[in-house]
Formats: sequence, C-alpha cells, structure tokens
Amino acid sequence: MLDLIELNGRLSLDDKVEILDISFGGVALKAGRRLSIGREYLFTLKDKENSIDVKGTVVRCKLSGIEKRYNGGKSSIYTAGMKFNEGSADKVAEFIRNSISA
Repeated sequence: MLDLIELNGRLSLDDKVEILDISFGGVALKAGRRLSIGREYLFTLKDKENSIDVKGTVVRCKLSGIEKRYNGGKSSIYTAGMKFNEGSADKVAEFIRNSISA
C-alpha cells in the first residue's frame, strides 16, 4: 500500500523519518537516533495535502547502519517498529484512504 501513496513522517523531538512500511496498527521506520523501547512518541503522518498526529509506542529498535552527511560527518541510522496506540487505527485508516483517493 505504501507504494501507492507518498507519505512522510516526523517524530516529536526528531527530524524527518523514513517510513519503511505502514499499516493501520503501526509503522516501521528509519530514524536518525535510537528510540527507546516501551516509550510513547508523537508521530506525524503527512501526504501532499494533509497531516495527522498519532501516538505510538516503540516495540523494537536497532542500529541498522551509518550514513555519511553532506558536511562530511557521519550519523547513526536506526530501524524501529512502532505500534499505534489504541483508538488510532481508524484515524490512520481514514488518512491512508484519503491519501490514496486524492
């Protein structure tokens, strides 16, 4: 489903994240910092026209690599899995449906 629409994500206290996969119940993502397992984060989903804020809890996170930055520095990249909090599934489903039909 992710291939059908262009979604962007943003975590509270973090720069833009890359969405690897998304479902109504959660999201797999890449982030520029380690996310604490069991911690709740505010996650913003954006398409070309709309955005929603959803809270989710990190269920897994691991170091997946090192990226070179434009300034010559290096940055750690983490992959994480986040489960959206109860009651968010309908909100996410509606957002994805609206993004597909836009």
